[in-house]
Amino acid sequence: MNSSGLSSANLSSSPGQRMQDSENTEPSNTNKFMNRIKSDLQVQKHQKRTNRELHLKRVQNLRKELDYLKATEWKYQHVDRALDHSHRN
Repeated sequence: MNSSGLSSANLSSSPGQRMQDSENTEPSNTNKFMNRIKSDLQVQKHQKRTNRELHLKRVQNLRKELDYLKATEWKYQHVDRALDHSHRN
């Protein structure tokens, strides 16, 4: 027993001690929640960045194809002319 006549067992289960214990878990729960939100936001940010990079890559590939078609257009007969010749025969 201590000088006030209370045992250490009584002190550890006092309302004040229980209040301190709940206060210690609240920040822990809040930190877990905040960490979860931060993690989710980072994942969303990464997904956005990845989607944008993929989109830009697709656009770049389409531009390359378009440039190739423009550069080699002279090699091929236009569809309108080919259809016009087939209707005349």
